[in-house]
Amino acid sequence: MSDANGWGPSEVDVERPNAARMYDYLLGGGHHFHADREAAHRVLAVAPEVRVTAHANRGFLRRAVTYAAEHGVRQFLDLGSGIPAAGNVHEVAQAVAPQARVVYVDNEPVAVAHARAVLAGVSNTGVVQADIREPATVLGHDHTRRLIDF
Repeated sequence: MSDANGWGPSEVDVERPNAARMYDYLLGGGHHFHADREAAHRVLAVAPEVRVTAHANRGFLRRAVTYAAEHGVRQFLDLGSGIPAAGNVHEVAQAVAPQARVVYVDNEPVAVAHARAVLAGVSNTGVVQADIREPATVLGHDHTRRLIDF
């Protein structure tokens, strides 16, 4: 099922809320659907600090990636990445160093499907579906080997 706006991966049920898309919504991103917004509002009704926490988490990510890129890091391996939401690793790193390379890794199929749709055509990025508890799978994947030079 695809969302009316056309960006949603066809293999993803957009009627069922997803934590990664809810996080994107809380950050003000554009990769979420009605079911995600409704679920996020139910969470906010009992825990309104969740939105502030999401923004604080994203702020830390931006500061850490900016610092690393400003100090010469050009390769990023984002483990447990979810959907590349607004201000994610590749956007921040490539704003400092356009040649920066980023591999996003997640084991959750919905997050991976959305990440692949969002990053289609974005240079120097890759998406790997793998469990970080299996580092050989993460490190041996074609995208990782192509983008990360150990």
